[in-house]
Amino acid sequence: MEYRPMELETDVVSHASGSARLRLANTDILVGVKTEIDVPFPERPNKGKLEFFVDCSANATPSFEGRGGEELGTEISSDLSRAYQSSLAFDLTSLCILPAQQCWKLYIDILVWY
Repeated sequence: MEYRPMELETDVVSHASGSARLRLANTDILVGVKTEIDVPFPERPNKGKLEFFVDCSANATPSFEGRGGEELGTEISSDLSRAYQSSLAFDLTSLCILPAQQCWKLYIDILVWY
């Protein structure tokens, strides 16, 4: 119930299409988004694509050492992918360029460390 200081910076990664860094108390999260043109999935010809990759740095906490961070990162990536398939979270049709021919594919890379 106590306030934790928060800092937010944008455009922190020059080679990304967009990026942000969030610092909340002792936790840092860096997100970079890269884009490319791709072909929509046949079962979703009018929707774009999102691909998440989450890296929980072993420097963050001892529980991330070894495969702990990798397993958590994979779990978070899967959860984000499922959540963003809902039009309530994000309208994937906004990423469609030409139905059944071209769409935007967004690569969302997330780094978590303490």
